[in-house]
Amino acid sequence: MRARIGVGAAAVLAAGAMAAAGVGAASASPSPTSVSATSTTASSDVKAAKGAGGLKAFLTLNADSPQAAGDRAAEAAAALVNHPKLFAKLPAALQADVTALKDAAPADRVKDAYKIKTTALSGGYGAEIQKRAEALEKAATGLAGLRQELRTAFGSDNPGAGLQKVADQLINHPKLFAKLPANLQADLTALKNAAPADLDAQANKIKDTAINGGYGAKVQKMAQALEKKAAAAPAT
Repeated sequence: MRARIGVGAAAVLAAGAMAAAGVGAASASPSPTSVSATSTTASSDVKAAKGAGGLKAFLTLNADSPQAAGDRAAEAAAALVNHPKLFAKLPAALQADVTALKDAAPADRVKDAYKIKTTALSGGYGAEIQKRAEALEKAATGLAGLRQELRTAFGSDNPGAGLQKVADQLINHPKLFAKLPANLQADLTALKNAAPADLDAQANKIKDTAINGGYGAKVQKMAQALEKKAAAAPAT
């Protein structure tokens, strides 16, 4: 489980970065050539239930999260409950709270999911769950920082320092970094190692290449979305 959490944390970080668009946090088992809609849904539920011990959907919430986040957490709770072998391995108190979330009225879902988060982080479900929760919380904090760095860089005429931080974070996850397009790996490595005077030129090259599709369609889509958000952000 710890190995799964480590990969999940890396994937969470990368998912928020332009370079990691489309890279999955976990790989599914091979499927038969002909798959029914029911079995496809079941497979999706299994992955939702198992990811990071089923905690990620609850640990990304805040007390003022939107209704949609609470709805997703309730769906994750249902996925856990519907896989009894996995659910039975959870501490009794966590089982009770996950079941309550599954059955909660829509208006209570955010509150109930946030309760799971705070209880996990405070050790109320035991030391092992607390450790997992803290690892995911740290990953989420890192993701928020990377997203902000990317937004700032895409809205700046001097994006070098911000994108260099993103490059450093991605390179520090070698298994994930290896899945990126080869030319993007090369450009991120060059940016990480660039002299201060060359940072902006290297970063602008990455931005332009990404926006123009030079790293592939998935990275292009993420880059264009970041550029749009940066353009819409109020000036500070």
